Amino acid sequence: MINLSYRFNQDSCSLELKGIPDVSNGDSHDTIGILSSWSLKIIGASVLEGEKEHLDNLMQVILQYSRSYISGIRKTYISNKKIVTISPFGIFHKLLLNSTRKEVEPLEIILDDSELSDLTRCFDLLRFDPRFNISWNIIEELPFKKKQNLLRLSGLRSNSNFLYSLVFFLSICFVLLFVPISNEFEYNDTTRTSQSLS
Repeated sequence: MINLSYRFNQDSCSLELKGIPDVSNGDSHDTIGILSSWSLKIIGASVLEGEKEHLDNLMQVILQYSRSYISGIRKTYISNKKIVTISPFGIFHKLLLNSTRKEVEPLEIILDDSELSDLTRCFDLLRFDPRFNISWNIIEELPFKKKQNLLRLSGLRSNSNFLYSLVFFLSICFVLLFVPISNEFEYNDTTRTSQSLS
């Protein structure tokens, strides 16, 4: 049996998958139809390995989160059985991986925007690669609901209103710095004036 191995490399991560053709399904000699193992290397983190179910959950969560993040919606996504969780973490993204084995501690990985982009790119390349005849357990992407878009737009409007107010305030302060102020006052002695009149 032919053992195949394909790798997807990006700047900060590398995804490698190994498997064999599914002869019963009519796969060609260079197509992986049965996944035997996979490994994901992220710079600064441990090598991730697991079964196909784990890869499905990881792909699902990362792709959903990236799609919403690009649309301006920052929210937490949790996979089935809470194996994978990704959530906003300041300007970063926190990826929490729970093992199905009880003796293994959860693994936490902090990703920046470029690492999240590289990881998403790897999964996109894998999904649409014709060398794989594997059905991935990924929920079909649906358009965001009108409520989600309205919340996102209202958040953007409130941020832009604050920015406009700040710019207006600073520009007024800047103009007021150049307004001349006279510190000399004329003092008229009213008593002398009244005496001369009398």
